[in-house]
Amino acid sequence: MTVGEILTLPEAATFVRVSPKTLGDLARNGEVPAKKVGREWRFLRSALEAWLIGQDGPISANRFGTEALGIAEQSAPYEPQLAGFTDTAFSENHKRRLHRWVPWIAGFSSSFVKAVLDKVKQDEEPLRVLDPFAGVGTTLIEAIQNGDDAIGFEINPYAALACKVKARAALYDVNLFASAIERFDEFGDNKLWHSMPPSTTAPAMFKSRVPFFSPDVEPQFLSCLDFLNEETTDWIRELFQLALGSLMVSFSNYSYEPSLGTRAAAGKNNVEHADVFGVVGRKLREMHEDIVDFQAEMTRQPRLASATVYPVDYMENADRIEPGSVDVLITSPPYLNNYHYIRNTRPQLFWLGLVNGNSDLKDIERKSFGQFWQTVRAGPDIPLHPDLPQLAQQVQELRGRYTDKGAYGGRGWANYAASYFNDCQRFCETTRPLMRPNGTVVVVIGNNILQGIEFQTDRLFAEIAEMSGFEVVALHNVRTKRTGSSVVNSSVRMGTVPQPTRLYEVAVELRAR
Repeated sequence: MTVGEILTLPEAATFVRVSPKTLGDLARNGEVPAKKVGREWRFLRSALEAWLIGQDGPISANRFGTEALGIAEQSAPYEPQLAGFTDTAFSENHKRRLHRWVPWIAGFSSSFVKAVLDKVKQDEEPLRVLDPFAGVGTTLIEAIQNGDDAIGFEINPYAALACKVKARAALYDVNLFASAIERFDEFGDNKLWHSMPPSTTAPAMFKSRVPFFSPDVEPQFLSCLDFLNEETTDWIRELFQLALGSLMVSFSNYSYEPSLGTRAAAGKNNVEHADVFGVVGRKLREMHEDIVDFQAEMTRQPRLASATVYPVDYMENADRIEPGSVDVLITSPPYLNNYHYIRNTRPQLFWLGLVNGNSDLKDIERKSFGQFWQTVRAGPDIPLHPDLPQLAQQVQELRGRYTDKGAYGGRGWANYAASYFNDCQRFCETTRPLMRPNGTVVVVIGNNILQGIEFQTDRLFAEIAEMSGFEVVALHNVRTKRTGSSVVNSSVRMGTVPQPTRLYEVAVELRAR
């Protein structure tokens, strides 16, 4: 046996590509072959190689080895490490109080957030919880119900509206809200009985391939906006805005499949007729019921937790948070799948008056995490900032695909990928100073495919986080199958894939050093 065969803890950690602390914990728990010599750990290089190979076959080239999931190349099956975390699927929120107010194509489940908070919380002292991509407020609502103070950032005005309205549910006057719902019913009956045309007009800047509403439906929706425009109490107006926004696509000639498109293109009939006032009225009563129940629960709390929502992008406005003040961050940033949240909420943004025009949309697109393929595809080549050779090689390979298609080929998608991972680095560098020492960060993210190239985004994000001063605790498999066949099979993105690639979802758990 040569001297080079015997490794110290730092040498072994470098060989396995984990932190010395992680490898030391594995050795103490008997999960990795090691020998204690006095106070020092010693490892055999050959034993570590056998241990690595023995975890469901060869591991992919990454910095975290099998303790970070054991994902084999091309996303082969791996054993989950849940550690108390649960499935992240947002669908369960559709039946839960407050969470059910707004259907949302992405995000994570309320039970997932609750599991993270339960794992982190050590005593009765309230935590300070941050969600930099708050979406429609799942993290904030769960934090409040847990007695913890919450902060959220959300750049999409419609999602920010939902987040703010839900986060303030404990403060509303339920009797005043009930009276407003009754006035809404009377207003609708009067409009319909007298066949009164609406005074509000459709937004001139909103364009769609086919009429968004059918001729019978549009006047009813505009009449709802008439009521909204007469309402003088801001929070009541916002509750009504949210009810309208959550329902409007359902009685339109469009649907989410999962991106917004015409019903006809999805093989569905247009919605020619709808009882808009009746549908919205039922939604408002559901919201009222939830608020009453939520307020009753909050009275049993020893204190009313606070919630702050900033309707701006996180990375340019993170200085609104005091450094070293965040106990736990739970979030799910946009994925590397070019799901265009801004364009998919254009109906709500325009018809509810949340933007003034297309220039507002473009500004939001430029400030969004990772931007979008449509935003960066035609510009000059975007350099990759994180010093990750494997990622750089993938981006370069992507840039060389389908060069005859110009920005619509690999070059445009390489710009998008570089922009995305640059923002991953910027996010980590922005977040690290805000966390308390040993504070917990949980980022839900998944792998993605561009032009037939799989990017294991979860692992790449973890490497970027480690370079930015975080310790990678674990990568938890929270979903082994994710909706996304449209991304995999898209002719624009697909190219040639040698074998089927499964889309999965991972919770990257970090600790602030």
